[in-house]
Amino acid sequence: MAAPSNAGPPPRLLVIDDERPIREMLELGLRSRGFEVRTAADGPTALPIVREWKPALILLDVMLPKVDGVALLPALRRLTEAPIVMLSAKGEVDDRVRGLDGGADDYVAKPFEITELVARLRSALRRPRLEHVDAIAYADVEVELESRTVRRAGKPIELSPLEFDLFVTLLRHPRRVFTRDQLLDLVWGDEKDVGPGSVERYVSYLRAKIDDGAHRRLIHTIRG
Repeated sequence: MAAPSNAGPPPRLLVIDDERPIREMLELGLRSRGFEVRTAADGPTALPIVREWKPALILLDVMLPKVDGVALLPALRRLTEAPIVMLSAKGEVDDRVRGLDGGADDYVAKPFEITELVARLRSALRRPRLEHVDAIAYADVEVELESRTVRRAGKPIELSPLEFDLFVTLLRHPRRVFTRDQLLDLVWGDEKDVGPGSVERYVSYLRAKIDDGAHRRLIHTIRG
């Protein structure tokens, strides 16, 4: 199949998949169909590529090591509004709903035909972007993402940049339990001079600021 004839540079596409044969197959097949392709095997590798390369489209596998694709979505959404198409062998309705509710634009189940995948990718690129969600509300907490401000029961709470990113990651999935390593990958990304102790320290900072004096605690530690 020939590359698209429309003018302009080829759209940048990032493939995030932990299986090397699939990454290589997708890179070859999608490049031949007019995309500029880069690949990553996991979330920590992908996040700096998104930050620096700024892809126009992301193809994201659900079953990734360390942090799965659905859990990675909030970190990606903090960096880009590019369409995200989920790719996974898990084709059940509940899995599709989790991905779409988490911020994905479409969902393609494995095995797939490359022609259908390309059609869905091009459709995602053409689709008008919905208005960017610039606020999150949960319980009595309100977060303004653009201004990076937090209020609880109407009272402003000052957070550092890392505290804010950690709180937003937790707030997007209020009933999900994250491991220390998952939070390291999602919030600290490719920073090398941090460890699980940093997660515990910043969670304690957040708990002191968010839950201090509140009737209902929002931040919980699940042992084991």
